[in-house]
Amino acid sequence: MARYTLITGFILILLGLYGYFSYNTITVLIPAFIGTLIAFLGIMAFNEKRKRLFIHIAIVVVVVGLSASAKSLPSIPGLIDCFSDPTLDIASCPKFQRPLAELFKSIMSLVLIPYVLVSITFFIKSRLSK
Repeated sequence: MARYTLITGFILILLGLYGYFSYNTITVLIPAFIGTLIAFLGIMAFNEKRKRLFIHIAIVVVVVGLSASAKSLPSIPGLIDCFSDPTLDIASCPKFQRPLAELFKSIMSLVLIPYVLVSITFFIKSRLSK
């Protein structure tokens, strides 16, 4: 679980850095900030004595991040429409007030949902094995 936490954190860091260097706006770095915290907790979870503590803290951070970004999931069809129009740039999509924010929040949600599902199954298996 520590390795999966670390991978999830790195994916969010890469997402934020890609957004920042591609669109030169600081707000798309929010996934990178959350990813840095998750990756740090993943690194700390490699310590066997503190593994449970850091994984639990990571799950809390993931749930907070997911609750903040999940409201943008219904905007995915509109974002796909903006991507399918070759005359539009995603940053100038007229369907949303802040299309880059919607895009990166949606992607962040899509990265965090599997982590929550894997953690639930991890804790169920862990509890049943005792």
